[in-house]
Amino acid sequence: MLALTMTWPGGEHPFRLALAQLEGLQQKTDAGPEWLLFRLQSGQWLATEIFETLRFGLIGGGMGDSEAARLVGNALDRHPLISFKVPALQVLTAALYGPLDDMPGKQTLASEETPETTPEES
Repeated sequence: MLALTMTWPGGEHPFRLALAQLEGLQQKTDAGPEWLLFRLQSGQWLATEIFETLRFGLIGGGMGDSEAARLVGNALDRHPLISFKVPALQVLTAALYGPLDDMPGKQTLASEETPETTPEES
């Protein structure tokens, strides 16, 4: 899975939760990714869960551990905590279901995908 590049209160960065980051996130939050997603969606999240989701997402996107922790911590100091809920949701959703642009959209009929040929062209 490719990294999800998004703009969030800390700037524009690639985020990715590969298996190693998901394992770290589970250890830090004592919860699996789908449970964390549910907690975020239902408004039952903890500040630590937001911080760790974004931190591990940045690490998976290629940032160093200490730089990711510093970036998320600094952003949290400058912005309301609620402004990090949607980015954390997006990172977890991309890890579980893939990026939004990879999700199936409008279904096309086979006749829409290939041009029709006339009997004379065959």
